Amino acid sequence: MVTSRLQPLVRMLLPLAVALMPVAWIVTSIRTWQAMGEQRVVYLRHRAAMIAGRLETVPDELMEQEPGLAGLVFYVNETPELSGLWNGQELFRTETVRTGERELFRAYVPFHRQEGLRIARIDLDASEADFLVAHARNGLVIACIGSTAWLGMLAYAMRAQRRQAELAHMAELGKMSAVLAHEIRNPLGTIKGFTQLLAERLGAAHRELLEPILSETSRLEQLVRDLLLYGRPPAARERECQWAEVRAGLLVRMRQSGARVECESRAVSWKTDPELLLQALVNLAQNAVESIPAEREGVVRVSLESGAHLGIAIAVTDNGIGFSDEARGRLFEPFFTTKATGTGLGLVITRKLTESLGGTLELTAVEGGGTRAVLRFRERSWNAC
Repeated sequence: MVTSRLQPLVRMLLPLAVALMPVAWIVTSIRTWQAMGEQRVVYLRHRAAMIAGRLETVPDELMEQEPGLAGLVFYVNETPELSGLWNGQELFRTETVRTGERELFRAYVPFHRQEGLRIARIDLDASEADFLVAHARNGLVIACIGSTAWLGMLAYAMRAQRRQAELAHMAELGKMSAVLAHEIRNPLGTIKGFTQLLAERLGAAHRELLEPILSETSRLEQLVRDLLLYGRPPAARERECQWAEVRAGLLVRMRQSGARVECESRAVSWKTDPELLLQALVNLAQNAVESIPAEREGVVRVSLESGAHLGIAIAVTDNGIGFSDEARGRLFEPFFTTKATGTGLGLVITRKLTESLGGTLELTAVEGGGTRAVLRFRERSWNAC
């Protein structure tokens, strides 16, 4: 019992712990690089102090003897900007300056000569101390690259795991849908058959009472068909198909919809399964009709595009209410619907049918209201008749 309760917590904390490892690696590398940067400054100060210690004896030979010495300037007269050094309030002063692309470590150091107090400006090439931070810098770069790759692989693994779980869930839903459809279909057929028989034997007055039963059984039959298609989509049986054949079947199926369906007529043929293609187009056209408000004149347009490098594209466009941004990410989620009635399987089944035909389904919102659904079949052989 304790173990089962801890499992969700472990599943949540484990990715977090794995994600924190590269972060800790980068933080450690940054701190090491900063520490080495401080050591670099200490080293340059030490070098400047060593040079300052030799100013009283061999100032002229220093430029030749010190390869890292980039400049040496002596101040013999008191200057306001260096007053703290002249009056003894400061023992030395350092700063980092950049001349062009060169970085200099500059130290102002007072020293004594026979003539009196002098101040030397010692310019050291800061790159002379880069050996102290080179390994830390390289380690930081490697840590950043490695951590980015680590986090990328972690994100990919988490997405793959989530996708695998979704596919497993979808497979279970498909199996359950197929089982339910088979269990519902037989008693549903019995109910419909006896209702039709009873309607034939009764008079017209009583027959009206049975009409709701028949209409509802028809709706349940459509649900059973959707569940069977979702659970076990049929395999495509391709053959040479004329677009005119699919167009005629679509217009016949949509004749009772009440909306104006405009279907482009083109003399094009290609190899596909016309039954599955027709079912996918009917689903899209029916969805389009149902999205059009009753007070609006409904128009559904079906157009065909083809090209040597485009393959075949069939677009179904409507002037309905479209879909919201919230619903956009759930359009292909099983059993999700924005309508008052319906199973929410239409688009899911349509996408499965399209994939069985080797194509893809795209949905986009139309500016001003409406939806455009496009079935794309790339690299398909087609012929203009």
